[in-house]
Amino acid sequence: MIARYAGGETGARAAAREGAAVVVVDAYRASTTIAVLVQKGARVVPVASIEEAAGYPGADFRIGERGSAKVKGFDFGNSPTEVAAAEIESGSTVALSTTNGTRVTEAAEGAPAIFCGAFVNARAVADALRDGLHGPRVVVVGCGWEGHRSSEDEAAAGAILHHLAGAGAELDERAERVVALYGRHSKEVLAKNTAARRLLRLGYERDLGFCLAEDTVPVVPRLLDGAFTGDGRG
Repeated sequence: MIARYAGGETGARAAAREGAAVVVVDAYRASTTIAVLVQKGARVVPVASIEEAAGYPGADFRIGERGSAKVKGFDFGNSPTEVAAAEIESGSTVALSTTNGTRVTEAAEGAPAIFCGAFVNARAVADALRDGLHGPRVVVVGCGWEGHRSSEDEAAAGAILHHLAGAGAELDERAERVVALYGRHSKEVLAKNTAARRLLRLGYERDLGFCLAEDTVPVVPRLLDGAFTGDGRG
């Protein structure tokens, strides 16, 4: 298996064109929130716009943020701790729209398989990909923030790539760099970066610790028929 790293919507589109399986990584916070929802048994429908989420037919819940702040009128913000504490029944359909993660997921359309990864499920996602059932090529895509790199997404992508390398995957040079970043950047450093400070200003301190914990939500969200479900091992 060959595993690469790419960034943002451009990277996701390129990965889809080459026929690689894609792992979308938005550690703060879409990928983490999706993992929590999937663990609860929900179907998570990622949509790029607030309007699509608001009008999505059959949605039991609507979750969204812009600029990290909750979308007015939605059931929840993009907060994994808020969602973890909520009563969301298995089988619920959740329409989700976020600033970065859902847009990058949409950009990966056409890839043979699309997964959602973060620190909280890094090992589980890598384990699901290691057998090559989803193809010989994997691209782990760090979403970033509005077209810019983000250290937490690169480090979380590095965690997934680290586990893939341990299973024998061949990494390209850029993937090796983000694995090194994962090794260098302590959780204390990531908890003080620009994205973390933005979340702190909005009162989401609890989300930071949750998002930075490794392998605490060992599910493998895979996009099937337009929704992330826990079918990543299938």
